[in-house]
Amino acid sequence: MPDNLLSHTNELRPEAAAAAGGVPHPPRASQPLARRLARAGLAAADAICAALTPGWVRDTPGLVVLALHSLCRSRAELHDPALAPNQNVCVEDFRALVEAMLECGYVAVTPEQVAAGLAPGGKYVLFTFDDGYFNNTLALDVLESCRVPAAFFISSNHVLEGRGFWWDVVHRELAAAGLSTSARNAQVRRFKALLPGQIERVLRARHGPAALRPRGDGDRPFAPAELADFARNRWVHLGNHTADHGILTRCTPDEARRQIEQCQAALRSITGTAPVAIAYPNGNHSPAVAAAARAAGLRIGLTVQPARNPLAAADDQRLMRLGRFYFHGRPDVDLEFRGYRGGFVPSRLVHRMLQAA
Repeated sequence: MPDNLLSHTNELRPEAAAAAGGVPHPPRASQPLARRLARAGLAAADAICAALTPGWVRDTPGLVVLALHSLCRSRAELHDPALAPNQNVCVEDFRALVEAMLECGYVAVTPEQVAAGLAPGGKYVLFTFDDGYFNNTLALDVLESCRVPAAFFISSNHVLEGRGFWWDVVHRELAAAGLSTSARNAQVRRFKALLPGQIERVLRARHGPAALRPRGDGDRPFAPAELADFARNRWVHLGNHTADHGILTRCTPDEARRQIEQCQAALRSITGTAPVAIAYPNGNHSPAVAAAARAAGLRIGLTVQPARNPLAAADDQRLMRLGRFYFHGRPDVDLEFRGYRGGFVPSRLVHRMLQAA
């Protein structure tokens, strides 16, 4: 590991680091204790507000979209060093989430149903998984036993090339070098200023030509034949997550269009069907990006704005910027679940303020 990665001096901006073949340098880690106290305080505030929210405020008609990434079999595997932290959820917690939503009267829907327009007055939930991890096959038992669909948003070139996901590589290599989780997260945020090809060139230059080779079933993408078989399951619906997990607002208009269209073509080739939904990588979108997605045949677009969605007609432009809640599988799954159901959630307000800053 190069010394400049571990030093807190001579910090490089992402663009300069990419041009020099270097790695953008992480800033100083924030104080872990302060971060933990802030999170605990927000969790307590969320719990108090949830308890005080009248029942008639919760669960009003609308659509709740929930986002996950990778799955593991048990809590013991949650901290797999091959994966970026905070993106791994165990199957037990995913099952608890699905069952809780169903018990509260939510109807699980598909992207196609959302695109066609949902019947007014109902409470709906769309379960989604991003990126295209092979470990998403662990969701099948839950989907089949609960009889609910889910949408899996695929970054197609990772599937076609068997290429690992760059954020897993960054966390794995920097963890091995002794950097804290907060410092690694800061590094990932800086890499997001670059295009996927730039990021991967930097990682190969720093960590060798095999840097993006997955370490096993836990961190690898689907292979094309596996994805085709997965998509044949009646509860599985695939979606567009761009060709290279490109953050579309960082791309030129032509590159953004290529990222969307290439993924559409690849998924059509692999499965015989083109998706109707796109999950914008990192949630980044704009009117131009949404227009490019619609021109490619996509009819709904998912962001990462944590919000319930009002029910919209099939031709409503709001369908191209639907909000989504991340499901983290925290120790108190019920508390996290209550945050999706409406009412005032302090942590959500803080999240939005930080995004606007």
